[in-house]
Amino acid sequence: MKIATTVSRFILGLGFVVFGANLLHPFLPQPPIPAGSLPAQFMAVMWPTHWMTLVGIFEFLGGAFLLFGGTAPIGLSLLGPVLVNILTFHILLMGGAGIAPGAVFSVLELFLLYSYRGYFAPIFTLSAAPTSE
Repeated sequence: MKIATTVSRFILGLGFVVFGANLLHPFLPQPPIPAGSLPAQFMAVMWPTHWMTLVGIFEFLGGAFLLFGGTAPIGLSLLGPVLVNILTFHILLMGGAGIAPGAVFSVLELFLLYSYRGYFAPIFTLSAAPTSE
């Protein structure tokens, strides 16, 4: 299990470092989005507002935290919402097209959440109270 966790952490971390860096400074070719389509309309809002730059920062930092190992829970916390948005974009706007990388990364995320479940267990409580000083 330890080897699977390390390999999964490395693949997910490296993937998000590369794709996050690509959002910050494009170096990978992107397939054209059909003009007038829902994805084109969505991106027409996201790019000029620099929203995708913010997403790229979260992807890059989340991936970097995963690569460092000891900070994996922080990286998983940053990447969870990004993955939800990736899957939602591909399912709702693209009709499922191009979902494979997001699905693979989501499976890796879920496996790593399970592997690091001890760090996330306190979140799932019914008796939370503010920390007293």
